Amino acid sequence: MASWVMSEFHDAWKVASGERDVGDEPNTVKVADAVTEATVGEPVPEEYREPAGAAVHYGFGMFLGALYGAAVEVRPETSAGFGTAYGAAVSLVADEMAMPALGFSPPALKVAASTHLRGFVSHLVFGVALEAARRLLITGVRVKIA
Repeated sequence: MASWVMSEFHDAWKVASGERDVGDEPNTVKVADAVTEATVGEPVPEEYREPAGAAVHYGFGMFLGALYGAAVEVRPETSAGFGTAYGAAVSLVADEMAMPALGFSPPALKVAASTHLRGFVSHLVFGVALEAARRLLITGVRVKIA
């Protein structure tokens, strides 16, 4: 759910700012291609590129959500800022460090500041959505158990 909320926010920001796609494929599609090439020796076929990118996006989001939920149970301070600290960390590690290091995006200095800002704020939204979902789930679980 948090990945979907983040995507909707990200897309709305792009529309509101009048930003247009420059034709470069999303990093999620590039990751799907890399995984597919490593496993079957060929890139994702054209008709499956968008769904493959979505699978990477939502799969990684589910992993990060599970990690967040577990981390908050062990260290409640992980939820600092209603999840925004976690969202900021994900932005820094995944978008700003891992994607360029793995060759899926250009180095940070070659990317427009507005793109960095949109990505960072989108990940803050991801963190807030994670924390909201976590609290709703925990409350629901406690009510059912009681």
